[in-house]
This record gives sequence, structure tokens and C-alpha cells, in this order.
Amino acid sequence: EAHRTFMNVEPNTGMTLRLHSRVQLNTPVYNSQDLPVTGLYGPTVVTVLNNIATVPAFPILWIDEGADIDSDPEMVKKLKKQLVTPLNILNIGKWTAIGVGMAIFALGGAMTFIKTCGK
Repeated sequence: EAHRTFMNVEPNTGMTLRLHSRVQLNTPVYNSQDLPVTGLYGPTVVTVLNNIATVPAFPILWIDEGADIDSDPEMVKKLKKQLVTPLNILNIGKWTAIGVGMAIFALGGAMTFIKTCGK
């Protein structure tokens, strides 16, 4: 996860919870014997690079751009308003509908029982 670009999205609202874009810029570093340097008058040797080991990818720049919803209290409020409150209302409505359905079923059963026993 330290070297990846990722985005966490809340599935119900589509709101981005975390976003990080990480980029590393590398360059190869060559020893003077591995460096293909040719001068105007033939091959030249860069003596400064004699004691340096050849590295195929030497990091020059590391950028980590990111945003987390925890860092912004207004976004947390907005997420709660858009997600938590409607889900709570739906949960209450679901159980209310189940209760009303059970009451109607019981009332229908009682009315059927009274009608059949009354004859």
C-alpha cells in the first residue's frame, strides 16, 4: 500500500473516503566504467563516478498526494447526513411495516375466527 494509488469509496453514496496518489521518479546511476560517455575527441572517463556502484533505479522524487475524510469535520457531517440518517429512517420504517403487517394479519385471523365460530 505504500507504493500504490488507491481510492476508498463509500458504496451507498459514492463519496470518496480516502484517496492517495503516490508517485516515485527514478533515474539510473552508472559507474564510470558502465557509463557510455563519448567526448568530442574519443571516449572520456568521468572520474567522479569511479567509486559509485551502478544502480538501475535511484529514487530522486517521491510524491504522496492524499485526502482523508477524517481530516474534514464538514465532510463527516455531510456523510452522516447523506448516509446514516436515511438508513436509520429506513430501518425504523422497515420494522414499523413488519409490525403493521403482523397486526393486520392477526386482525384478519381474528375476524375470520369470529365469523366462522359465530355461525
